[in-house]
Formats: sequence, C-alpha cells, structure tokens
Amino acid sequence: MDCKEVQRCIHLFLKDELDGATAQKFVEHVRSCSECMEELTIEYLLLEGINRLENADDIDVQSELEEKLDRILKRRKIQMQFKAGLFLAAYLLLCIFLLGGV
Repeated sequence: MDCKEVQRCIHLFLKDELDGATAQKFVEHVRSCSECMEELTIEYLLLEGINRLENADDIDVQSELEEKLDRILKRRKIQMQFKAGLFLAAYLLLCIFLLGGV
C-alpha cells in the first residue's frame, strides 16, 4: 500500500470500514511512514477531538490511536491463525479418511 492509497483509506479506517487484509496493510504502512502517521493522527484528532470536547472528555489521541492500530494487527493475526487451524483440521480429517479407507 502506498501513501496515496493510505490517505484515501484514512476515513474508512477511522470508521472501522476496512476489511482485515486492507486494514493490516494500512496499519503496517502508517507504522513505517511518518507522513501518513501524521495525517492519520490529524484526522483522528479532528474526528475524536471534536466529539470529546463537546462531551468534556479527556483526550489522549496518541495512545488511543496506537491502541487502535494494535487492535487491527491483533485481530488480523487471530484471523490468520484461525484459518491456519481450519486448514490443519481439514488436512487431518482428510488423512484420517484416506488412512481409514486402506
């Protein structure tokens, strides 16, 4: 994912509307690109800051954004582990079926 793609996806990311693979690529890019991270931080501040100021809530944008980025990567890792587990279970069932038929 390049900077232009990331900048087009910022709004979707903040609304949790990116699919798992795209969200992972997005997070990996912003973690490695200071310009995109800065743009994401600004957008997040605007979106969350205005809502919180209206409600007089405390704002710690940087740590909240880091937590959101971490959650995306963890969610994607769990999804990949689940798929690998399903594949392994299917493979084992196939082996049992083939060996049981001999």
